[in-house]
Amino acid sequence: MYQYTSCGLDNIYLKNGFEVSDASEGKGIAIHDIDTLHRVIAKGIVDQPAPISGKEFRFLRIELDLSQKAIGDLMDKTDQMIAKWEKGANNIPVLADKAIRDLYMDSIGESHIADLLTILKDLDNEIHEIKFQLSETEGGWKLDHCA
Repeated sequence: MYQYTSCGLDNIYLKNGFEVSDASEGKGIAIHDIDTLHRVIAKGIVDQPAPISGKEFRFLRIELDLSQKAIGDLMDKTDQMIAKWEKGANNIPVLADKAIRDLYMDSIGESHIADLLTILKDLDNEIHEIKFQLSETEGGWKLDHCA
């Protein structure tokens, strides 16, 4: 398995879908269909029942192609507050958690607000780290397991 930390998350493990190469500069990793992989990771984050971590918030913001200032303007927060959330210095409010999930799902043409409301009403501010295991199949990347 390969721990894929280049995406900014520490809990992403790829079972396959990558190639390791040796070069004079050192070991290199080539990941297949990275756009689809990132979409599957983002959907895994959105669908998880735990509160979003700062790193996960940052991942979704980057996938949305929004700056800290732009997302802050949308949420009526400063870019400094967004930076604090992303660094884990401040807890992400439940409404901001819900908003980033909704924004991402809307950006890919999907919406599941009713499901999110059910999940979010039961959230507490306790941080849970979930490990995502992903595999590349003939049909593309898929989420195998969250633990």
